[in-house]
Amino acid sequence: MADWPDSLPGLDLNKALSQLGGKKTLYVRLLGMFNDNHTEDVNKLLAAAEAEEWEQVHEINHALKGVTGNLAALGLYDLCVAIDAKLKDGNHDLDPELSSLPDAMVTLLSSIDEALTLPTD
Repeated sequence: MADWPDSLPGLDLNKALSQLGGKKTLYVRLLGMFNDNHTEDVNKLLAAAEAEEWEQVHEINHALKGVTGNLAALGLYDLCVAIDAKLKDGNHDLDPELSSLPDAMVTLLSSIDEALTLPTD
């Protein structure tokens, strides 16, 4: 791990690699899968919240919380945890968290792009 930084904005690389037994190649593959499958999740979540489709908000948020937790994408993960807690309490006042989601996603995607260039051998 000496050739990798400890973290990038929005990503705790040390934590992620610890969770994955130090497997850099696996982590880079998982980051690529996030790029392939989850880049629109925030937009979908925002659209569902705007339409007040709370079950859909919960489902999208729950999936995003899981994948960001696995990647140690802590900024976005923390927002998802906060949204989840509010939804469980029946609280739909999600404006502070929802307004922070786009920037957190942009930060994460930028860091993923950087992480994809890190050496894996």
